[in-house]
Amino acid sequence: METRGIPLLWSIDDRNRLVHRKATGHVEKKSREMLRLELASGRRLELASDQQLRKLEGWVPVAELVNGSRIGVLRRLGTPVDPQPMDDSEVILLAHMIGDGSCVRRQPIRYASVDEANLAAVTAAAAHFGVTPIRDDYPAARVTTLRLPAPYRLARGKRNPIAEWLDRLGQFGLRSYDKYIPDAVFALPSEQVSLFLRHLWATDGSVRWDTKTAQGRVYYASTSRQLIDGVVNLLLRVGVQARVTRTRKAGYRDCWFLSIDRAANQVKFLNEVGVHGARGVAAKAVVAELAGRTRRPGTDTIPVEVWDHVKALMAERSWSDKDFALATNTRLDGPRMWAHCPGRTRLHRLSNVLASPLLHDLATNDIYWDKVVSIARIGRRDALSWVFRGDHPVVVGGVPVRDPGNQTAQAPAAAPRALQSST
Repeated sequence: METRGIPLLWSIDDRNRLVHRKATGHVEKKSREMLRLELASGRRLELASDQQLRKLEGWVPVAELVNGSRIGVLRRLGTPVDPQPMDDSEVILLAHMIGDGSCVRRQPIRYASVDEANLAAVTAAAAHFGVTPIRDDYPAARVTTLRLPAPYRLARGKRNPIAEWLDRLGQFGLRSYDKYIPDAVFALPSEQVSLFLRHLWATDGSVRWDTKTAQGRVYYASTSRQLIDGVVNLLLRVGVQARVTRTRKAGYRDCWFLSIDRAANQVKFLNEVGVHGARGVAAKAVVAELAGRTRRPGTDTIPVEVWDHVKALMAERSWSDKDFALATNTRLDGPRMWAHCPGRTRLHRLSNVLASPLLHDLATNDIYWDKVVSIARIGRRDALSWVFRGDHPVVVGGVPVRDPGNQTAQAPAAAPRALQSST
């Protein structure tokens, strides 16, 4: 959406909360010296050395970051200002075709699954296009395939309606390792984003309770890194954070695993999004196991430097470490009290005790503090930049980026439009 001809971009304000900003200016293509950052969450960023990322103490140039630096990425993405809904049948069929479908050129369109609920969902969704699936059972392989033929005789200029629709979305002819989330999905209203994820997880997703570690295991696997990156950003639409890892096996393509860790994060996903079909039964079992358990913050913590602000507040009150421990009902543990990064729940409790708006904002804002694990120079690259007035950060791929020196907000040339703007 545009406001009087001015596009709206996602940004963050001084309290690190997600906001819309009007982008006045133009897009230009520039060649700049670039660095590649890899984060503990599995995110990969390509940024110019003079661009800035958010640290607890303020905006810092990428060139000044080191391994171990904690930088702010978004913990959620908002709904587009002007969402573009699709028919629910299209959302469901697209999710299943991306996950377990095959639509390569000069081959029949197929869908394969062992889950009868998935087969039923695809059959019902195909009816939206006038298509009646043909079922092929393969008992030896323990899988059922649905062929999705055109509902009419194909002649010159006529195509299978599902093939034509997938082509418009940029999905037709893609092998599994080339698949990605089309921009149309990012433009969906939130309830349809949840619907898409619910059915996508029913394909190559997994939900189970690990009895050995007494933890839930919730992940999605794919040989397409760009598909995984798209799912990471879709999950932000429902306020769920994910971690990406890679596994390698000789003679096979790399496989990427998107994991939803931390009990609170898992419960949010399983309750608010859920999983279609047989995996949905496992999802309910995981939620039941997690009910009533103590939920630790895991990696969702505030950088340890926050204690400097806490100590400054203590000094204003002439508090000793003992006074602080008594006031906050924590154990007096000497220097170790200040050695660990506090979780958001604990910091929120401290903000009330110390009556600190800053601590309250840090405990409730839209930033997740990721960690830099690798930095490498990759030479000069072309990138698209939005030139505008002011030095406000712009969110690109779920990360707030600022470039006050050139008054530009840079995005990789291939970044999906839906992740660069709130339109």
